Amino acid sequence: MTTETTTEPTPKVAHPTAKAFFDALDSSKSSGRQSESLKRRSQSLGWRNRHSQSEFYPIEVRSSQFTVQQVQRGEIEGTYGTGATVWPAAMVLVKYMEKHGPSMIASKRVVDLGSGTGVTSVVSAILGASHVCCTDGEENVVNLAAKNIQRAETELNGDRQEDPEAVEVEANATSKRLATINNCPIYTQKLWWGEDSLHEEHGNAEAYDVILVADCVLPKLYPIAPLVQVIDELLVKPEAVAILSYEHRYYPDYHPREKFEELAKERGLVVSIIPHEEYDPIYSVDDIQIWHVKRQQPL
Repeated sequence: MTTETTTEPTPKVAHPTAKAFFDALDSSKSSGRQSESLKRRSQSLGWRNRHSQSEFYPIEVRSSQFTVQQVQRGEIEGTYGTGATVWPAAMVLVKYMEKHGPSMIASKRVVDLGSGTGVTSVVSAILGASHVCCTDGEENVVNLAAKNIQRAETELNGDRQEDPEAVEVEANATSKRLATINNCPIYTQKLWWGEDSLHEEHGNAEAYDVILVADCVLPKLYPIAPLVQVIDELLVKPEAVAILSYEHRYYPDYHPREKFEELAKERGLVVSIIPHEEYDPIYSVDDIQIWHVKRQQPL
């Protein structure tokens, strides 16, 4: 006689986005703040995918509106790497900059590392930077950023085109002054971490107050050490700061944030994780962080 055994079905696990939504729903019901809580959570869930597949990603900062072009298959086809998309961590950084712009960006000289579409460079100019150097390691991506910067200049000057592609952009417009937005000159150049240096016309490392890095701590594709190296080289002024947005993605060999902190500490740099209360309330999600990196000062 054999005993028939039955196995319990494996419970289904809710999709993280759906779980977050329904957790918020339950919490808001019990607290009596349903409408406001759901509104805020729905907005947080919605912005991540709203324009991810659009060819032109619309950005609004301080009532200024512009668009940046994305290349949807750039990563798959190997023509643009990961730099041709406005990633969620870039938008978290943009909205963090918008919230703190007067103290963080205004009148500062900014260098943008791994700038991708150039969105954070344009936003820096809108927020009052005095000079912006927009860089990326891929020549195609630098050209895309250059095109987006010139388009943004046209749109922000009130010459918005019905067809964003109608904006004329000089081909291979790298390593030169491309545009002036809000009286801020924006330059572009190719900068491969650990190999290239900033061109003389952009100023040397001592010239920069703020280093921006949006979603570039990605060890599956790019080693972390060269990024830490270039941040170290650019943090020359005692008050200079690197501001990074980081989206956590599983990596089997080590925890990316912990590895970054380890390498930074070896170079005398201090990494501070900014609390979410300092973020834009809509653009605040658990898997994306803002870091400030500064040089440790002697006691």
